[in-house]
Amino acid sequence: IFEDDVPYDLDAPVIEIPREDYGIWYVDMMENPARYRGKVIEITAKVLKPSGFPSKVFLPGRMAMTCCADDTTFLGCRSAYAPKLKAGQWVKVRAKVRFANVSVYRGEGPVLEAEHIEAAEPIEELVYFN
Repeated sequence: IFEDDVPYDLDAPVIEIPREDYGIWYVDMMENPARYRGKVIEITAKVLKPSGFPSKVFLPGRMAMTCCADDTTFLGCRSAYAPKLKAGQWVKVRAKVRFANVSVYRGEGPVLEAEHIEAAEPIEELVYFN
């Protein structure tokens, strides 16, 4: 969709994803995984902790309006800090991007390995693609 023109620096040591560019980043990462493999990104996201997940795994993400309905766009993230997080809490996550076979992706998909997590102020949760 975005070819080489994304609104953030893919060559930065930490790729900071502004809140308004979360949707661009998410789509671009799913379509161009080689651009992000092994890179460190920083996002602000809401914590989701599904029951039955390992204690050191949480899902940071935001809701996205992709067509006519809201779809969840959350990514898996591993961190020893995860047990201290509460569902619904907003966090800033700095994480290394790797790709692994995960059942929810029905194949390979992105998994974040958290390097740093801190509390964040809530932001507008809904991401639009228009």
